[in-house]
Amino acid sequence: MALYLCLFLLSFSALAARPVGAAIAAYTADGLTRIRPDDPPKLRKAVSLKAARNEYEPFQIVIHGGPQGLKEVNVQVSGLRGPEGRAIAARNIALYREHYIRVVKPSPKSTQGAGWYPDALIPFVNPVDGRPLQGGRFTAAPFDVEPGKNQPIWADAYIPANAKAGDYRGTVTVTARGEKPVKLALKLTVWDFTLPQIPSMRSNFGGFGESVAKAHKVAMGVPEFVEIEKRYAAVIAAHRLCPPIPYYLYPSARPDGSVETQQAHPAIKERMEGLRINGFPLNLIGEDPLGKGRERNIRYLRAMYDYLKQNGWEKYAYIYILDEPNDAAAYEEVRQRAKLVREAQPGIEVLCTEQAAPDNPEWGALVGSVDIWVPLWPLFSEKADLARLAAGEELWSYTALCQGETGKDTPFWQIDFPLLNYRIPMWTSWRYGITGLLYWTTAYWDKTEDIWTNPLTIYDAYNGEGSLFYPGSEAGFPGPVASMRLKALREGLEDYEYLNLLSARGDKAYADRAAGRTASGWFRWETDPSRLYAAREAIARRIMEKN
Repeated sequence: MALYLCLFLLSFSALAARPVGAAIAAYTADGLTRIRPDDPPKLRKAVSLKAARNEYEPFQIVIHGGPQGLKEVNVQVSGLRGPEGRAIAARNIALYREHYIRVVKPSPKSTQGAGWYPDALIPFVNPVDGRPLQGGRFTAAPFDVEPGKNQPIWADAYIPANAKAGDYRGTVTVTARGEKPVKLALKLTVWDFTLPQIPSMRSNFGGFGESVAKAHKVAMGVPEFVEIEKRYAAVIAAHRLCPPIPYYLYPSARPDGSVETQQAHPAIKERMEGLRINGFPLNLIGEDPLGKGRERNIRYLRAMYDYLKQNGWEKYAYIYILDEPNDAAAYEEVRQRAKLVREAQPGIEVLCTEQAAPDNPEWGALVGSVDIWVPLWPLFSEKADLARLAAGEELWSYTALCQGETGKDTPFWQIDFPLLNYRIPMWTSWRYGITGLLYWTTAYWDKTEDIWTNPLTIYDAYNGEGSLFYPGSEAGFPGPVASMRLKALREGLEDYEYLNLLSARGDKAYADRAAGRTASGWFRWETDPSRLYAAREAIARRIMEKN
């Protein structure tokens, strides 16, 4: 009898685990929550977004495989119907399948450890021409979901600059072979203000070089590479970062230091105006710029500044004088190079990745030689660096690796840290009056055999360091695949615009208090995403009160 009862219960359990025509298990999440493969399904069945015009707002649709798994899953988002018959077209909501990256060796100081992390965002359609993607090693849709596992989909909703404020509604539909489709309600509230076209925060995130050329199997400088590089630059711009101006676009320097601008100008103008560039870095040229090449460099800097001024771009000019000077000789070189720049052309700002208080007082000071101070987050000095701000100079900031004293962690930028780490630094920046952000590169894949499967990019220790992109060649198109980390960074830059807009409307005090509560310093910040969203909404409502 007991045997028959056990067989009956096993048969019943098997039938219960195979519901015929049951609805697909799908739920939603915000843009700061990472969904791991084995996370338990949630109950949130609707999407509710709030955003300004000319802003992106992300959300996630998570499909759970259930006991039997799912085959040929697909996701569609409808257009959104809004006030007075207005609409936001479905093409304004881009979909991506989140590709899991396995972290085997955690980064130093990792707070989340080894495991599978969603990060690379594989587009549902070719970003170049809007057609279905084919031939890639990794595909977006349709896709299968293993039994008991999650597959999250990232959605980026863009609110057009001419959208009317109010509530918009649509649906998200999830389908799978042999299953009953499920529809999720989507509501978007468009706030009555618009983010600016040109970002308020300046930035320098390096360029696209050999890593990109190698991944896309093209040579540096050939027309195919130029086109691919432009696509990477366009995506950087879409995320409110300043795209690089590649070396091959700069006006060529003649032997005497004068420049030929006529041939270079059309391409530079296209970049400056089309990609919302807010910084034009200059470099010293040739060998021995402080010696036999000094006069040539003086003429070159004057000629370049004149060219920029003729086009109204001189306010963007700066020179990245030296990277991370860290001894007496390097400090002296900064001073001598800055002296050359001052002699050549007042108006060209001198940028240096260093804090105002030197590590060793015996090296001497850089005050008087630097216009844009770029301290590493853990080396930021409220007293010394803010004194330079009070003196009329400019503060940027930067991060790299997982540097700093043990127990005094900053928001590190590796895969195995919370997504919030990429967003919160812009609140900290506002708190301190920092107006620029620097990162060494976004596409460093040289030290890993395959960035899609091995995220250790540098020193065999740091997961995703210097890599906010993945090569689209593996997804079937010649361009960049963005990471979730890049999206979180964009969200922070949009938060910065909120704070700036409120300040411009005469309520800087409220913006300062909100930023201070959310991020009181480089070692103290809000870790609960829901509270950050609440702070953002409170600022938005304050902006609209000031309209």
